[in-house]
Amino acid sequence: MDEVNLAKIAQHDEWELLSECFFLLQENFEDGRGEVASKIATYPEYPRLALLLQDFERRHLPLEVLFRDYGKLEKEQPSALSALLLARVHSDRDQRIAYAKKAADAEEAAGSPLFAIAKVFELGTRAEGGEALVVNKLVIILDDHPGCAEGWRLLAQLAPLYAHSDYAAAAARVEPWVLNKDSALYKDSKTVADKAATVKLLEVGELAAARSRLQNIDDDVFVKLAQASAYARDNNPVEALLLITAVIEMEPDNHVAIFNRALLYRDYFGYDASGRFSDVNDIGDARCEDLLPVDIRQAEEDDLTRFLELTKKTGQINLLRRVQAEYRLKNRLN
Repeated sequence: MDEVNLAKIAQHDEWELLSECFFLLQENFEDGRGEVASKIATYPEYPRLALLLQDFERRHLPLEVLFRDYGKLEKEQPSALSALLLARVHSDRDQRIAYAKKAADAEEAAGSPLFAIAKVFELGTRAEGGEALVVNKLVIILDDHPGCAEGWRLLAQLAPLYAHSDYAAAAARVEPWVLNKDSALYKDSKTVADKAATVKLLEVGELAAARSRLQNIDDDVFVKLAQASAYARDNNPVEALLLITAVIEMEPDNHVAIFNRALLYRDYFGYDASGRFSDVNDIGDARCEDLLPVDIRQAEEDDLTRFLELTKKTGQINLLRRVQAEYRLKNRLN
């Protein structure tokens, strides 16, 4: 963390400029695009400015147009940056890897920050194909380049998938990346970072660290759901169910709360062959009589079915939850 914080301090000017450009593009893309392009030309040592502009272009322009324009740039003005920019809009996975590798190889000897950024993009693309050694390679990159925010964020996504709880917790703790509390971006960055960190810390069982992060978050629904998860992981399902019930009373169509309640029913409250609650004495809490339905098995099925209906209706996508819900319902029916 000491090395990470020193890197953040060293990158202060870059991230301040990124903050400024972010709000220019957010406020008015067409006007901001020209201003940001001018800053990119003025500050070639900050490649993240070009990546930020491309991120906004992807929101506003067809991907085929960007592929054409960045392909032309790479052909006429080849560089490590143009190769990475083309990699990020290429539709072919193998070509994304090839152009990212080209960018990284071109910058490795120079010690440019673009090397680590390009390498992280390459590893992230390889991870899409399930390559098992990606996490170890990513950790090596971060060991040499602790100031690569992109690397830490990729590690936060990948580590839980490969049962690296230590890496997931470390990645969560480096956020938020913006240190300057006077920065316009700090508040939003910190809110997003604290939420993301809380989720990751809960995933790996770092309950105290997760609860500490929750103190910074002004979002009652998110806090209640996160606290419920912490209680469940701490083997206190009744408190978890109370919090989830409160969220559903506030937001009857909250698909996350409905899905989490189904998990509680299945994992923490036993039922017999008929589906009726069978472990009230083991739970040892009189509130269960008011909290729990008579037929828990049916209640679980109802919640999973409702979750799938809501996510389909609202366009909410969480592949892991959907697969879990569909799998459990299929097993129930069989």
